Amino acid sequence: MKKKSLICVVFALSGAISMLAPSFVSNAEILDDSNVGITYALEEYLNSIKVKELKESEVMGEKEPTCKYPEFEGKCLAYVEEAVNVRKEPDEEAERVGSLPVHGIALVVEKGDTWTLIESGITMGYVRNDYLLFGDAAGAYAEATCPQKAKVNTTTLYVREEQDENSNCVTMIPEGESYEVIEADAGNGWTHIRVDSDIDGYVSSDYVDVSYGFSYALSVAEEEEIRRQQEEAEKKRLAEMTSTKRMNVVMYALQFVGNPYVYGGTSLTNGTDCSGFTMSVYAHFGYYIPRTAAAQMQGLSSVDLNSIQPGDLLFYRDSSGGIGHVTMYIGGGQVVHASSSTTGIIISSVGYRTPCGAARVIWD
Repeated sequence: MKKKSLICVVFALSGAISMLAPSFVSNAEILDDSNVGITYALEEYLNSIKVKELKESEVMGEKEPTCKYPEFEGKCLAYVEEAVNVRKEPDEEAERVGSLPVHGIALVVEKGDTWTLIESGITMGYVRNDYLLFGDAAGAYAEATCPQKAKVNTTTLYVREEQDENSNCVTMIPEGESYEVIEADAGNGWTHIRVDSDIDGYVSSDYVDVSYGFSYALSVAEEEEIRRQQEEAEKKRLAEMTSTKRMNVVMYALQFVGNPYVYGGTSLTNGTDCSGFTMSVYAHFGYYIPRTAAAQMQGLSSVDLNSIQPGDLLFYRDSSGGIGHVTMYIGGGQVVHASSSTTGIIISSVGYRTPCGAARVIWD
């Protein structure tokens, strides 16, 4: 099973960043959690708590910006493929107090030659400098590799075809969900976002919070709470299974979370689009369904959206009104799908956008 972060991590930086960025060292400090859906669970948990805002003045005192990226002065960014341990003391054998995830941001409390004391979220401890980028290096890295995200801050938000409140609504998106920013607000009150490979449009900037989508450190207690919530969600999801066949299909599909999206592709490992994903998953079990999302909706037996079961397919309209996207319901209020070239195959909440129909392949 090939696992990747659901947060975009691209290490092809410019020569200047390469000189500033350290190479990866001792894997002993890297925390590798390979549970399916942990990123989704982490985001859900962080959405449910208030994370302490990082303010330099609280620890380092007020001072004038002196770097190219003043918003990163006195801060650091995790430069890792998974997550890095935060220690109670500057020693690899010291007690672990938490972890700083991919693109985790932290306040620099005290920088040493080998270890730095950081504060992030409710966690304070030491991280090896090998896994951190500081100041300008962090800013340049974020600018080059971290796509901005727009998080919806209103109950239901219309995505418009044009930058006009009277323009056609191409879909509706719910509060709390985050979407890729194609172009930030240029002063006209609109933010251009991508919902899926088939849908992009404009939303009022008043109803989204745009940021790089950085993460914060998690304490050991928070990690345990996330695991507990994830286990409960998994039990709930499995309880929805009505047959072993459905369970096998869903568990097989989840193996490919993190793999790439490729338009026109059908490879679950090397790249697939949304309908190629659902087709290939079902083909593995001897069910041969049509190739495109539109043909799948037309060729399969429809079910009411209020009666969906794990393994059922959900369909979505594109900007022209046709069927442009398909996901697979996995239970527990979640779907898995090949979303876009930026995100690849991901898990989303079932209401991340508004479905127009559902179909069933397995009826027993």
